Amino acid sequence: MKCPCPKCDATIEISEQKISANANSQNCPDCKDKYWFRQEKFMLRGYRKQGRLYCCDCGGELGSDLLCLSCGSLCPDYCVVQSPRFVSHKQQKAGYRFSLPQRSKSTAKATPTAKAAQPQTSKSWLVYPVLAVLALVLVGGLSKVYLDHKAHQEYAKNFIVALYGVKSGTDLNLGLIDNISSTWQQNLGAGGIAPRPSQKDLDKLTVVKKRISQAMETLNESPEKFVEARTQLIRLHGVYEQIYALNISNPDSLDEYTVSVDKLKASFSKAADELKGAMPEELSNELKASVAKYTNLSFLVKG
Repeated sequence: MKCPCPKCDATIEISEQKISANANSQNCPDCKDKYWFRQEKFMLRGYRKQGRLYCCDCGGELGSDLLCLSCGSLCPDYCVVQSPRFVSHKQQKAGYRFSLPQRSKSTAKATPTAKAAQPQTSKSWLVYPVLAVLALVLVGGLSKVYLDHKAHQEYAKNFIVALYGVKSGTDLNLGLIDNISSTWQQNLGAGGIAPRPSQKDLDKLTVVKKRISQAMETLNESPEKFVEARTQLIRLHGVYEQIYALNISNPDSLDEYTVSVDKLKASFSKAADELKGAMPEELSNELKASVAKYTNLSFLVKG
């Protein structure tokens, strides 16, 4: 992880292997001053009064947001870098000592005024359980938000992989169909029958179909915000299945075969447009970020 020196702002580098909950130190290569660093849980950010904070997931500097603006991690643990040495946990707790009031001989005979004040002292202890409950509620709420965000990120990645598989399988089938149509057209004058894909091609289609089915199965448990997009992807996958079935069929005539191909191509384009319109923003962003890797999906990003 690279960051500025807390004293002179020169670029310093901290090995990720050295970042832990235990405080460690290094010397700046420029100013030679010692600086300290350690990893802390996200929940401790509210107590931070000094030191720069850096995301443990990507190393980006953190602001006041709940998420890292560099990598998008929600509620990330952080690394704090500062000049002074960290105060030990024992020292931090030294100023917060609580003790129950003790009864002594001198206070055994309390005045009426002192006795009247005693209930107020005992009631003040109710504050601590209430604060503890509120803290648990806050931690639970943030944890749920964090877990939901991570689950949505993972689902979006799986969705794009499944979409890529459906589009790739469709392109593969249509390529073979175009070859069959072309060969059949050339053999019409000689009274040739409909050409058939080779066994090698059929085996390849079968393997691809199986992998697409596996990718689709990862989307079975869909978060609510992705339900409509998943429904549209299932429809798109259904068109792919029809194109696959046509490829392994025995068509009666070239004209009928050509009409079926054109209808399926139109159905695929329509289903793709409906899918594009049903994508939530989080899924659209994942698609745009993945186009460089899955180039055949660029048609869903354009226009």
